[in-house]
Amino acid sequence: MRVLAAILSLFLLVACSGAANAPRDPQLDRLFAELAAAPDADEARAVEERIWARWRDSGSATVDVLLERAAQAESAGEAGLAVEFLSEASDLAPHFAEPWNRRAVLAYDQQDFAGAISAINETLKREPRHFGALTGLGLIYEDLGRTRSALRAYRAALEVHPYFEEARRGVRRLEPLIDGAEA
Repeated sequence: MRVLAAILSLFLLVACSGAANAPRDPQLDRLFAELAAAPDADEARAVEERIWARWRDSGSATVDVLLERAAQAESAGEAGLAVEFLSEASDLAPHFAEPWNRRAVLAYDQQDFAGAISAINETLKREPRHFGALTGLGLIYEDLGRTRSALRAYRAALEVHPYFEEARRGVRRLEPLIDGAEA
């Protein structure tokens, strides 16, 4: 178990250290400050929606079209084509996190957990506050039976977004298992 903790710690360290190379987005910084100050889940949800909208906006019409095409391909069950569109988007906007986040979701849906973890790592290098990616990491670790690592990932998501319901459910689900095992 200590090995898994070390792996997760190393993963988060690598992911966050790469963020220094990504350009800062003052609008996102303001939104995350609002999220941290949100007094309740309803207000947090409104800020969360604005964060997701900002994450989807690459600042490039071409990249945004590629993301739309990737979503269409994914909806049509053409995951390989979706990945091609996401690769093109990443090539055009190397600091943009969302193509990597979408790759993680595609890999997870295909139960390619190693691919999903790799894509989450790339997402977090570009946006270490990506509570969706952190929660996705928790889901993957939970699927793999790595309960403590999953709980750490969910808690990391909640440090960024204290009201993110999927992460909250993960913590509620896993804390009794961990607490019971330690008793």
